[in-house]
Amino acid sequence: MRNKAITLILAMAGLLMMVACDRTVVYNHYEHVDNEGWERTDTMHFYVSPIKHAGTYSQQLMLRTNNQLPFLGISVIVEQDIYPAEQSMGRKLRKRIDCHLVEKNGHILGNGISCYQYTFNVDSLQLNEGDSLHMYVMHYMKQENMPGISDVGILISQ
Repeated sequence: MRNKAITLILAMAGLLMMVACDRTVVYNHYEHVDNEGWERTDTMHFYVSPIKHAGTYSQQLMLRTNNQLPFLGISVIVEQDIYPAEQSMGRKLRKRIDCHLVEKNGHILGNGISCYQYTFNVDSLQLNEGDSLHMYVMHYMKQENMPGISDVGILISQ
């Protein structure tokens, strides 16, 4: 009876380890925003090392906010330089993401209690083995300083 319980516990632990390990994530990194707010001139830089396997990759923008954000949403520009291993010239992509954070009735769309986390799809991208990325993220709002944004991140998965 005791051996069955130990076997069951080990099997469940092994299953949890397999489910918890996400081998498809290639890059997951946050940059902290100054406590005074995210200035329009503060560009967040993300450097993705050369990709080991060719394929289609999903890109997501991640934001962490607090209760100081004075808007229902924020517009963000994501630019990326893709440097292929075989060519000396890379590709440049630019996309505007309109991030809806709060509904008009005040319902917060993010996850959290006093700090909220959001994830927004950027694009799918075909990358070759050896390609690397340099990504730039900046806010695209009329107000120069955006209080309430605490972290900006990028997640890339296959």
